[in-house]
Amino acid sequence: MTLRNILLAGTAIGAAAVLAAPAFAASNTQAELDALKAQIEALQRKIDDVEIQHGTAIKSLEERKSDVEVTLKDGRPGFKTADGNYSFNLHGRAHLDVGGYDQDSASEANFGGLRGNANFRRLRLGASGTFAKDFAYNIEFNFGDSGTESNARIYEALLTYKGIEGVNLVIGATKPKMTLDDSTSSNDITFIERATAVNLALTPAAGEARMTTGGTFNTDNFFGAAYYTMGTATAGGGLDDNDTSNVVGRVAYATSPKEGLNVHIGASGSHSFNVPSDTIRFRDRPELRVDPLRYIDTGNIGGVDTITVYGPELAFNYGPFRAQGEYYRYDIDGIAGGNVNLDAWYLQASWILTGESYSYDIKKAAYKGVKAANPFGFGNGGPGAWEIAARYSQADLNDAGAGITGGEQDIITVGLNWYVNNNLRFMLNYLNVDVEDRGGVANPNFGHDAVALRTQFTF
Repeated sequence: MTLRNILLAGTAIGAAAVLAAPAFAASNTQAELDALKAQIEALQRKIDDVEIQHGTAIKSLEERKSDVEVTLKDGRPGFKTADGNYSFNLHGRAHLDVGGYDQDSASEANFGGLRGNANFRRLRLGASGTFAKDFAYNIEFNFGDSGTESNARIYEALLTYKGIEGVNLVIGATKPKMTLDDSTSSNDITFIERATAVNLALTPAAGEARMTTGGTFNTDNFFGAAYYTMGTATAGGGLDDNDTSNVVGRVAYATSPKEGLNVHIGASGSHSFNVPSDTIRFRDRPELRVDPLRYIDTGNIGGVDTITVYGPELAFNYGPFRAQGEYYRYDIDGIAGGNVNLDAWYLQASWILTGESYSYDIKKAAYKGVKAANPFGFGNGGPGAWEIAARYSQADLNDAGAGITGGEQDIITVGLNWYVNNNLRFMLNYLNVDVEDRGGVANPNFGHDAVALRTQFTF
């Protein structure tokens, strides 16, 4: 090979190397870019996987509900499962009464001095709730009573089935819904005690802790209740006078239960056809239980076959005004020498000075409690709700033809109520009591004045 050829070959090789260098560099850069892109894509996939995993976990946490919901409405501890099938609530009430009497001379001669005193009229603790969604229960004990008349005892032990719309079927120891005033909770009644007419109506067949089976039904305007009752449950779990047999019923119609002018028309009744020891006794305290003395009293009436109690209810409410009244007749049949016919009635009216409206519950065909629009306390200095009320009641336990001289009692009551908040209320009552034609005492005509204050706490 000549020198010339060698130089030409070297030049060609150098040129080829120079020309190939950019292409080689470009090839390496593209490979690196492709590798980096692949790494980025792999990293993005990992990030996406992490986001999906965490997103699923966060969504699961957001959608998941607690197995139990806890509430403390108005201080009442409550527990409820997320599906709503089970619930459990604790509740209680304490009614502390303080009062005194100013007797006339005839009353002192008959009974001595009435005892001004302080006592827990009610001290109840209980638990209520639902299970299997359609069943409800309430178990409640009363540790207080008027004076020292009874020990702690069952107030209610009740099972309710409510799986049918508008229907509540009950069995257990309870207070049947009889009369308008007695169907109103003791936390919501207007005066310290219910009227004598109502207390007497409950005597044969209703009242607290009756062994009961029956139920209620309501629509938007109609209410009905029917029960079969026996004796009362005792603290030991047995029955008192378990041979008694009674039927109890109540119907009511309300024109506008939810708002505006509402008129309540109803009737209550009971029939006792298996009377314990064939004996009944009608008596009541003078609408205050600080002293346990009863002014009117028929004594034991023997030889009784049946007892029938019946009477109408009438009430209306509009805004802050409410009025109601009831009349009851007590017919005792089968006694020697004929039948006994007694009766009692009352009228009352009230006005909420602070302007709140009364509310009505068609499920009980009775009135709810007053709720203060501006409660006292809670840092806002509200006045609470203030209410004034007056009642006149009369009970005639005399039937001259049957030889019954239980007395005729007339009571005028004036009340002032302060609803501090949803838990606390103070009730101040003045009573003027007059009794005439009472047999079995030295002075058949007598009476007294009384003043009482109730401090009521509920949760």
